[in-house]
Amino acid sequence: MKIILTENQYKNLIVEAYKWKPSASQRKAFAQKMQDPDEQLAYIKRKEDKLEKKRSTSKYDYKTAGGEYVPTKAQHDFVINNMGQFVSSDEKDAANMVIYGYVNNEKIHHDNIHIVNEKIRSKSIQ
Repeated sequence: MKIILTENQYKNLIVEAYKWKPSASQRKAFAQKMQDPDEQLAYIKRKEDKLEKKRSTSKYDYKTAGGEYVPTKAQHDFVINNMGQFVSSDEKDAANMVIYGYVNNEKIHHDNIHIVNEKIRSKSIQ
C-alpha cells in the first residue's frame, strides 16, 4: 500500500520531527552550572530518579538485556592464552565464565563476552 503525500503534508512531517537542541549560550550556562559539585550531584540524582521511575513501570527485563550466548572457540582460546590480561575481578569473572560457557556449551550473559571481546580488540590494536 502506497501513500502519496501532498507537499503540505510532507512539510508538516518535517516540522513534527524537530528535536530541540540547546543553543551555545545554554550549553555554556549548563557547563558552568555543572562546575558546582552540589548542582552536579543534584543533576545526577534527578537523572537517576527519572530513569528509576521509567524502569519501574517498564515491562522490559533489564537484567537479561542483550541476551545470552555460547562463547566461540576464538574467545575461549584468547582467554586461555592471555589470562594475565584480565586484572579486575569483573574481568576475571568474565574470563572464567567464557571458559565455563565454551567447555560446557552453555549460554552466558553477553556482558561477559563483551569484556573478552574488548580485550581481544585492544590486543589487536597494539
